Amino acid sequence: MPPPSSQRLNLTTLISISLPAFALEPFVHEFLGHACTAWLLGVKVILVSSTAMQTAGGSRLIPAAGPLSNLMFGAAAYIVMRRIPGFTALRFFLWIFTFANLFLGFGYILYSGVINFGDSAYVIAGLRPAWMYRAGLIVLGAWGYRFSVGLAARDTASLIRSGSVLSGDIPRLVYPACLAGALLYFIASLFNPVSPSLILYDGLSMAAGVVIGFCLIPGVARNISSRAVVASPNGPENAPASVLPFSPAWLLLAMISTIAFLYFLGRGFRP
Repeated sequence: MPPPSSQRLNLTTLISISLPAFALEPFVHEFLGHACTAWLLGVKVILVSSTAMQTAGGSRLIPAAGPLSNLMFGAAAYIVMRRIPGFTALRFFLWIFTFANLFLGFGYILYSGVINFGDSAYVIAGLRPAWMYRAGLIVLGAWGYRFSVGLAARDTASLIRSGSVLSGDIPRLVYPACLAGALLYFIASLFNPVSPSLILYDGLSMAAGVVIGFCLIPGVARNISSRAVVASPNGPENAPASVLPFSPAWLLLAMISTIAFLYFLGRGFRP
């Protein structure tokens, strides 16, 4: 039997890998999505932060670009991740990045339909009948979020069946990482220069979006892996379990990315 996950999977390293991955999601959403689309349309960008982007003009394409960028980058990262065999630090980084983008991309759509606030609410503003468009956002967002959880669980189950990770490893991989990401988003929202209300509407909602999605994965993955035929020739209990030791490089990257994220995107910057 391999050593327990607490001895093989260093907690500091797991969190250090996850923090840069989570920090990139708002960069994709706010900068590569909203801000770059505004610049391409010739619209002046006033402020870019982790909770909001302000422009001097408007177009439905600008708010739509945020969630769409999350879904595009999440899908691209998933394709790259699936080409990496076994379980490695890079694959874990891409796994967090992939599903942070997918959960929040679809979560933004669902959230906008429910409370009529946020990117997708601006996209459908003025369209009639309003209830039909809001219902469409809710259905699309809920379906996409559920699909993303299932996709993450199936990928995790495949790692369990191959023996790359053990079923008992999953909570240690998932829970500390998603809580670290949620805390990062909440702390960043405290520094937002727009309004204290964004702490609730963006900071806490982003935190909830990642916590709910990631915390659903272990249970669903265990159910899937328990129903499937074990793919490892020796059985996962005899396969060499993955090891992620303490890594000064990942810790340094986490510190740099967290400080940069809070300073530039938390406080916001004016291009």
